[in-house]
Amino acid sequence: MPSDYLMSINQAINYIYQNLDKSLTVEEIAEQCCFSKYYFNRVFKLTVGQNIYSFIKRIKLESAAFKLRAAKSRPITTIAIESGYSPSNFASAFKQYFDVSASDYRKMNDVPFKDSFAAVAEHIRNMKKDEHAFEEISAKMRIKRIEGMNLMYKRVICNYTRDLKEAWDLFCKEMEKQCLLDKDYLFVGISYDDPLIANEDHCMYDMCIAVDKPTSVNVHRIPSGLYACYDFYDKLNKFILAFNEIVSLWLPYCQYKLDNRPMLEIYHSEIDDRGNIRAEICIPIQES
Repeated sequence: MPSDYLMSINQAINYIYQNLDKSLTVEEIAEQCCFSKYYFNRVFKLTVGQNIYSFIKRIKLESAAFKLRAAKSRPITTIAIESGYSPSNFASAFKQYFDVSASDYRKMNDVPFKDSFAAVAEHIRNMKKDEHAFEEISAKMRIKRIEGMNLMYKRVICNYTRDLKEAWDLFCKEMEKQCLLDKDYLFVGISYDDPLIANEDHCMYDMCIAVDKPTSVNVHRIPSGLYACYDFYDKLNKFILAFNEIVSLWLPYCQYKLDNRPMLEIYHSEIDDRGNIRAEICIPIQES
């Protein structure tokens, strides 16, 4: 795939995520990339592995499922509108996609259903039995404003658990070749999919480095905003446990509302002699 085509597809994906509350058409998205609708749909499917209609439907409904899990106080009608559906159309689309109603999905305590994440589900179930779990997680959270930044990124579609370490190693080598690893460099990750909900082998992820002056089209301009940041220091394979502690045991019951900006993983160290890495899991929030 030529690099300019790949950049155009990335721009299209960014546009979709920024407009999930809208009823998007192929023509509208293709116009963002200066492609004809027929050619765009073919290139998109070749790059992403899904046609544009299936991709939009998937991320709208999986994003809604995540909010049902993480933002329990947000009305289902609000989540439907944020996903670009009328409440009635959302109800039927959600039930068709997940084989369960949105209200029943919200009540379920044992999501996910996947055997590969049984250990995660068991970890959360055990923590729910601890009446001090919320306070223990809160002790690791810091509410702070993160200043705006430019993030040059490389996008991969992969299995987070199996593939990300190698992808990050390659990305770091590329950044070193481009002489971007000065003493103040900052690596940031952006996860787009929850593997407990999405197909775990086709999750999208952006590996990013903060830059003062963008030298690439593949740049996110992250605005300043309020975040709840979880201090993580552990093995990489424990990252998904920490993330689910926040989503399942802290976020639904805290005083803040989940915002629609992307979640950020800010890395403060490489893997050390103990095999641990220091990072922050930053959840975009707004005052409730």
